[in-house]
Amino acid sequence: MVRIVIIVVAALALLVGGVFGVATFAPSLLPNAVLGVLGIEVPVEEEKETAPGRPNPLDTALIDLEPMQIPLFRDNKVERSLFMHILLEVRRGSDEKLVDTNLVRLIDSFLSYVHALNALNIKPGVNDRAFLKQRLLAKAEEIVGPNVIIDLLFVNIFERPFN
Repeated sequence: MVRIVIIVVAALALLVGGVFGVATFAPSLLPNAVLGVLGIEVPVEEEKETAPGRPNPLDTALIDLEPMQIPLFRDNKVERSLFMHILLEVRRGSDEKLVDTNLVRLIDSFLSYVHALNALNIKPGVNDRAFLKQRLLAKAEEIVGPNVIIDLLFVNIFERPFN
């Protein structure tokens, strides 16, 4: 019986010490209610700029970029070709018009960026679509502004060795 009491008291001491340690060194891990009970000042949450939520699919339009064949060079010779067919999802109205007017600039930046990745020995394309998508969206955001292009969709992307 005495052993059980000692074990329970030791477990409670560890629990209380752990809570105070977390409250001292990492208060963001504890809920605000626990911090209030412990007498620790609750940090004021900063207002974050939230991007507008994903719009209804009926309120968006898909802009089809012509399929691109991008030659990828190595030692001044074409090593392989990357084929990309991309759709841009934008809101209907002013965002759609903005992207339409900047379509040539967007395509040029996509081509330039893929060539830059290839020059850095980063193999753009098929093997890491998520990375390529993220980077192409960042390039598009530089041209048309933030929160204009909702999503970039790969219709088709593949590589072929150059013959």
